[in-house]
Amino acid sequence: MVMSTTAGREMDGTTNDQHDSRLDTISNVIKFTILNRCVHAIDTMLNDRSSIDSISIKHITLDDIYERFDPEHVVFAVYIKGIGEITLTLLLVIEVEDGKRLASILIGNAIGSAETDELATSAIAEFGNILLAGAFTNALTSFTGFHINCTAPGYAKDSLASILEYIVADSDSTEFIYADGKLSFIGNKDLTLHISVLIPSEDAKRLVDAMFR
Repeated sequence: MVMSTTAGREMDGTTNDQHDSRLDTISNVIKFTILNRCVHAIDTMLNDRSSIDSISIKHITLDDIYERFDPEHVVFAVYIKGIGEITLTLLLVIEVEDGKRLASILIGNAIGSAETDELATSAIAEFGNILLAGAFTNALTSFTGFHINCTAPGYAKDSLASILEYIVADSDSTEFIYADGKLSFIGNKDLTLHISVLIPSEDAKRLVDAMFR
């Protein structure tokens, strides 16, 4: 397994070493929550075996989203906002063609007509809801001790830059950490899923501090 960490500018007046250490800690938190609950949930729902290929982390602001993410690259995303002792947004991000493969697995049908496309979207949204609001949130709460309530899932077919801009613009924060876990499968080798977390930098610091109580 390859773990890559992409550091951005300094956060909260910390040194680069402290900043990198925080990103590494967040990366390990995300890795643990995915391995602890999400992989089992995914494998059960898809009757397959999944593994984490990589975890990447970016420090982003509203102003540089379109520099860090390709505005022309369209994906399908299910997103859920977590509100409680910390605030974050959980995302299931899928390439459009992978979305069709995932939907076919979930509903056991070929995707093509408008009716089946609508059914596919609903199936992926529910899959994301079970995965994010259920498995991921429960694991994160268990690991960190932070209580988190989840909103109803939203979904969009757009560039990741546009989706993140929409989420960030609806927040009171200006700086964020975006952590992305990429998963692949043993059976469905052409399928790739991304489980991502967008968290305000202030809450990211609280998340890291909780690990050293």
